[in-house]
Amino acid sequence: MKEKTLKGRAAVSMVWLTGERFGSLISDFLISVFLARILGPSEFGLIAMVAVFIALLQPFTDAGLGSALLRKKDATPEDYDTVFWSNLGLSVAAYAIVFACAPLVAQFYKQPLLTDIIRVLGISLVLNSLNIVQNIRLTKLLDFRTISLRSLVSNVLSGGIGLYLAYRGWSYWALVIRQLLNALITNVLYWAARAWFPSFNFSTASFKDFFGFGSKMLLSSLLDTGFRNIYPLLIGKFYSASALGFYNRAVNLKDIPQTLVSQVTGRVSYPVLIELQDDPPRLTQAYKRLMQLVSFAYFPILMGLMGLSKSVILVLFTDKWASAIPLLQGLAFVGLLYPIHALNLNILTLKKRSDLFLVLEIIKKALTVVFLLLTYRWGVMGLIYGQIALSFVALIINTYYSKQLIAYGFAHQLRDLLPSFCTSLTMGVALLWGSEQLQVFTWWTLLLWVVAGGAIYLTLSAIFNRKNLRYLYDFFREKYLTMRMAG
Repeated sequence: MKEKTLKGRAAVSMVWLTGERFGSLISDFLISVFLARILGPSEFGLIAMVAVFIALLQPFTDAGLGSALLRKKDATPEDYDTVFWSNLGLSVAAYAIVFACAPLVAQFYKQPLLTDIIRVLGISLVLNSLNIVQNIRLTKLLDFRTISLRSLVSNVLSGGIGLYLAYRGWSYWALVIRQLLNALITNVLYWAARAWFPSFNFSTASFKDFFGFGSKMLLSSLLDTGFRNIYPLLIGKFYSASALGFYNRAVNLKDIPQTLVSQVTGRVSYPVLIELQDDPPRLTQAYKRLMQLVSFAYFPILMGLMGLSKSVILVLFTDKWASAIPLLQGLAFVGLLYPIHALNLNILTLKKRSDLFLVLEIIKKALTVVFLLLTYRWGVMGLIYGQIALSFVALIINTYYSKQLIAYGFAHQLRDLLPSFCTSLTMGVALLWGSEQLQVFTWWTLLLWVVAGGAIYLTLSAIFNRKNLRYLYDFFREKYLTMRMAG
């Protein structure tokens, strides 16, 4: 009975979370399209330069304490209070660093405008820390309905205001204010509900317990964030704001499906997988099914984006963004394995092996340096080719402990991923060839190519990947029936 209730709550949660992600996805996408038509690559490049610095300090605002609190099954009110006040204090300290170092960052990029931008946008560090515990509390309750509605409202309102400011000639400040308003509105919605308020309690014992786990997660997060931002850092430093703007636009397009699939899969599956962590055979089978489902649904989106990159850029953002086309084609392959990496690393978190998590991150970051040294001389595209190779090598590394912990290693995963990859790649190449032959780039032709891509993929799957096609159908059918029973 308990398992049925859990499945029902997870199914309802997945619907709400997926709805919010799609809603935010659509609103962010539409707003970014209009903003990119109004503003130029150099303005987006300036904000991308600042984003690198802000991102490097973002992990310090939580220090891994949130992850530790989320995994603790019997968290006390004192635990929540301790994490809240710790996050607030850490975020204020992080902003102080931002404020003091802003001129140095501007000097590094040789962009005097960045000093004021950094100091204003850095306020988001403090604002974002105020709702971490609120979000964790609702996640533990599987109350994704509340999380989803608040996130969607803040995205739409802040995006609309940012778009208005861009039309009014606020240039890059429209992008800055949009991000600040998003964080501010989210906080207003969380705190106005009065569902939870912190008390003035702080437990040193709780902090030490959480920090023991969180410190390793913090180091891993710092490594990941630092090396993930090393590419825009180098492009902004050695090329130009415009070059970084093109790269940033391509990355953002690639990140849309990547973020959607990763967040929905991770946030909904993790609470359910926790219940299976002491049942190795069922846990392994659950991960196997999850890999097959994610690859079947996600791979064709990325390969379709690769095939239609020229149409997407020219139709949505106009020809002033044409230099982003080859970047988007390459980055589609970079993002292909991202959810697979996340699922493998999730195993370590599930098994409470943050020490192994850190070891893997150190190894992969060392390899990142090697690939950077090998590819930087060939420009931005050279860096992207290096990222593609690194992603495949990282899969081999990430699956090492997956084999040790749940007997699901590289060979088994590759066998499960190849059918969806081959059918997706074939579809993507067909779209690339067809759109290049037609050379007509309009809204209608883009829509027709998307429909054609879906038809090609489903046809190929029905012939060569029938198992995963059937599993996808059974998965959604089961979720639908579970929701009806839960409701």
